[in-house]
Amino acid sequence: MRPVRPGRRRDVAELTLSELPGGERELLLDGRSLALLATGEGIGPIDTPKPHIHPLRTPGGVVITGFAPEDHTWHHGLQFAMPRVDAHNLWGGGTYFSPDEGYRVVEDQGRIEHLSWTDESDATSVRVSESLRWLGHGGEPLLDEDRRWGFRLTELDGADALVIDFATTLRSATGADVSLATPAQRGRPDGGYGGLFLRLGEGFGAVDLDGDGVDLTESGGESRTMIVHGLTASGDEVTLGLAFGDVPRQGHQRWLHRFDPFSAIGWACAYVDGLTVPADGSLSFVHRLVVADGHLDPAAVREAL
Repeated sequence: MRPVRPGRRRDVAELTLSELPGGERELLLDGRSLALLATGEGIGPIDTPKPHIHPLRTPGGVVITGFAPEDHTWHHGLQFAMPRVDAHNLWGGGTYFSPDEGYRVVEDQGRIEHLSWTDESDATSVRVSESLRWLGHGGEPLLDEDRRWGFRLTELDGADALVIDFATTLRSATGADVSLATPAQRGRPDGGYGGLFLRLGEGFGAVDLDGDGVDLTESGGESRTMIVHGLTASGDEVTLGLAFGDVPRQGHQRWLHRFDPFSAIGWACAYVDGLTVPADGSLSFVHRLVVADGHLDPAAVREAL
């Protein structure tokens, strides 16, 4: 993944991370909320309680994420989760069984539990690490996770942009290999959602999608980057830049997206085949998200990806 070029700043803006009651963290831009790093408290068991970011705003204050919408109450803003972890549902909602049977809600949902934060911020960026444990339906440990978030501001095409770096490492907590899978491995077409996932707000629409010389109109396209010119329900223009940055590459990476009847984008790491967290090793992912106001030049956004 390419480093972010600082760009020219018209004014000096300050990003800070604030601790909230209950252990959550809030990212602030000159005192204004940009993102809430939530621990998942208060989410019902069927929806798989899990840490997430919501609301997430552009530097201009436009909320882009959606949380627990009526159509998918287990979609929680910007989240990292998997539909199948061994025999457990760590995504939420129903479990997909087969093309004939479809989804059924059964008692197999687990939870992703926040354990602790470690603030690693410096003068140029806000960085925070989060320790988590993935638990099965009966509370049994499945995975240990070290998750890292990085936030910084840059200027792209004359506009302020928020750059979010996500990196995570999964390790087995069972003493054995742990399998990660999606509905795609059970036969659902374009069912490979799992991994980092961005549920967008109600009424969000995509005006244009831009890949690395690849047509990303249909979900499942393969491209290192994806740039979205979007329009919120209130008519606000926003630009999203997304990138895979895994080294070495993990799985069959695809862009899984929906823009009708709801909008969401996934960094799909198990779009074709499932993955395995080895008993004596780890599995790591590195991704980037750029959030900006207006419809910016894709070439300029790609320079930050």
